[in-house]
Amino acid sequence: MPGNNPKNVIGIDFGTTSTYVTICPHGTRNKHPLYLSGKVPAVDTVILYSDDKDADPNVFPMIGENATITFGMTDPADVPGEGYRYRSNFKLEIVTNESARTCAVDFFKALSRDAILNSTPLLDGENRVIMGAPSQADGEFREVLRKVAGEAGFPRVEILDEPVGALLTDLGSGRFPLSDVLEGYLAIDFGGGTCDFAFLKGGQVVRSWGDFSLGGRLFDDLFYQWFEEQNPKTAKKLKSIKRDFYVWSYLCRRVKEDFSETVSRNPKAVVKAEVGRFGELKDLTREEFLARAGNYRPSPSFFEYCERLNVRLSDRLKKDKLDLVAWFSESLREGLGDISGIKAVSLSGGSSRWFFVRDVCLAVLNVDGGMILNTFNPFGAISEGLAILPAIRAEFDGIVKKLERDKLAFVENEITGHVKQSMGKCAEIAIRNIMTGLFDARIVPALKSCVGKETNIEKIESDVKAAISADEENLKAMTDKIFHGETNALVEIAYNKTEAWLLSHGLKLGRQRPAARRDLREPGVDGGMVGDHLANLLSAGLAGLMSAVTSAILATLSGGGGIALIAAGPHGLAAGAAGGLILGAAGWAMGRDKLKLWAKKQTLPKFFLKIVASERMTRKIRDNVQKNLEKRFDGLVSDFASKFSEDLDAVITKEIENLGIVNVF
Repeated sequence: MPGNNPKNVIGIDFGTTSTYVTICPHGTRNKHPLYLSGKVPAVDTVILYSDDKDADPNVFPMIGENATITFGMTDPADVPGEGYRYRSNFKLEIVTNESARTCAVDFFKALSRDAILNSTPLLDGENRVIMGAPSQADGEFREVLRKVAGEAGFPRVEILDEPVGALLTDLGSGRFPLSDVLEGYLAIDFGGGTCDFAFLKGGQVVRSWGDFSLGGRLFDDLFYQWFEEQNPKTAKKLKSIKRDFYVWSYLCRRVKEDFSETVSRNPKAVVKAEVGRFGELKDLTREEFLARAGNYRPSPSFFEYCERLNVRLSDRLKKDKLDLVAWFSESLREGLGDISGIKAVSLSGGSSRWFFVRDVCLAVLNVDGGMILNTFNPFGAISEGLAILPAIRAEFDGIVKKLERDKLAFVENEITGHVKQSMGKCAEIAIRNIMTGLFDARIVPALKSCVGKETNIEKIESDVKAAISADEENLKAMTDKIFHGETNALVEIAYNKTEAWLLSHGLKLGRQRPAARRDLREPGVDGGMVGDHLANLLSAGLAGLMSAVTSAILATLSGGGGIALIAAGPHGLAAGAAGGLILGAAGWAMGRDKLKLWAKKQTLPKFFLKIVASERMTRKIRDNVQKNLEKRFDGLVSDFASKFSEDLDAVITKEIENLGIVNVF
C-alpha cells in the first residue's frame, strides 16, 4: 500500500484491444505515457505464449505489438516445440473464463516486466495504481479485475469508471466550462474492440450503455477485404504462407488508422498506402469508404479470427449486410432515452477519430458543434485522467479554500461599493429627469389649473395621479433607458472584476462555447451564470420604480408640506377650512387619520389655492418632492446593491461547490 506520499500515480486503461498506461509523479500533471513499441503509447491487449520449454522468460510470454508481429510473421514450422499460442480479447471473459483470467494476469506481469526494460518500473511499492473499468461493469467484474491485478503484483488497485478518466482529462485541460461538465457530460469511448457511452451528472455516471461487438476491428476487416479485391493473387497466397492473420489484424489496421487521419484532415484526399511487403492499397477515398461501410459483410477471415480467439459475436454480424455508420448511430440513440441537458461531449478511443463519429453526434444529439471535442490524446485520454486525479483534486481543494477565504472581501471591496456608486448616478439622473419632465411639465400646471376653481385636496391628488399616468410610459422608457444602459455597463464591470479575481485564483471565466475559446489549461467557470444573475437582478430592482415615484409625490402633497398644510393639524385646518371652520374636542375625537380623510374632501378657499400655486410655494413643494424621491431612491439603490452582492456571492459560492466535483471520485 502506498504511503502518505506516493512516488508516482499509475493510470491504467485496460482495453479490449489496446491498453494504455500513464505515469505521473504524484501531485503533478507531468504525464508520461508508457511506450513499449510502435508510434502511439498503446500496448495491444494480446499475449503470445511459446511452447518451447527453453523460451526466455524475459521475452515470453510476449505482449503488445511485438506479440502480434511475431505471431503473424513467423511460420509455425520454424518455432521449436508445438509453436505459439496467441490470445486476445480476454478482458471481457475474466469473470466467466479461467483461461481468460490467467491471460490477464500474465499480461499484467509481462507489462510490468517490459516497463522495467524501458526504465519505467510500475511495481514500485510507493506507486499508487488507479485502473479504469467500464461503467457497465458490475461489482463482480471490478472485484475480479482487482484480484487479477493483485496476482500480477499490483496490490490494492483503485478502480474508477473509465468515463471518469476522460472527464478528469477534460477538467485538467479546461476544454469545457466546469458548469457544463457538471450539468451534463457525455463520454463516448469508441475503441478497437467495443463502443461505450456514459452520461455523467455532477461527475457521477448516471447511465451507461454500449455495444461489445462494434469496434475498430470491423473496419480492419473492411480494409482487408479492400486489399483482397485490389490484390487478388497476393491475397490467395497469404493463407499458404500463413501471413493472412498478420495482414488482417495488423497491417490493415495501420492502413485504416492512416486513412482515417488523412481524410479527416482533407475529405477530398485520394490515399495510397503500402500493406507491408505484400502489396498496396490505392485510390482510397472517403466516398468509397462510406459506400463499403454502408454495405459491409464480415469476411471469412474475420469469422476465423474470432473463432481462433474465442470471441463472442453478436447475431447482428451474421446478417447479410451491415451499415457500420448506422450501427454506431443506432447504438448512440439506444441509450439516450430521456437524457436531456447534454452540455459537453467528449470523444475518446482510437475509432473516435473517424470523421463520421462527429457527424453522427451532431445529428443525433442536436447540440452545438463546440460541445463535441476529441480529447487531445484519444488513445490515452482515460489513463491520463486517472493518473492526474490526485493532482487535480489537490489543486481544486487549494482553490476552494482560497476562494472561500477571499470571496466576502472581494464582493464587498470590489463590487458593492461600485454598484452603489454606479446606481446612485443613475438615480441622480432619473430624479433630475422626473423633476423636469414630470413635476415641472405636468404637476405644476395641474396645481395652477386649480386657481380660481372650487376644488379640494382629493381632486388635486386625482389630477396629479392623472398627470403621472399620462406620462407613465414615457417616464418608464426614460428611466429604463437610464438604468438599463448603466445595467449593461455594470454587468460588464462586475463580470470583468469577477473574471480578474477568479483568474488570480487560477480559474477562467468563459463567455463562449469551447470551440470559440482559447486553449485553456485551467478549470473553467461558467460566465453566463454570473451575467444572467446580475441582469435579472437589475430588472427586478426597477420593477416597482413607477409606484415609488407616484408615492413620493403624493406623500409630499398630502403628508408633509405644500398644500398638505391644511391637513397638518388644527392650525392648518383653521386657516384653510371652508367658512373658517374651528375644530373642537369632538373633531379631534375623530382621530388623525380620519380627520385627514375628512379634510381632503373639504372645499379649499380660493386665496389658499393662489398661495399653493405661487412660485415660492411650488419651489417649496418641489424641494420636498425631490427630497422624498431621493430618500426613496437611496433605499432602492441600497437594497439593490445588497441584493446584487448577495446574488454574486451566491454565484461564487455555487462555483466553489462545483470545484468540489473531484472529491466525489
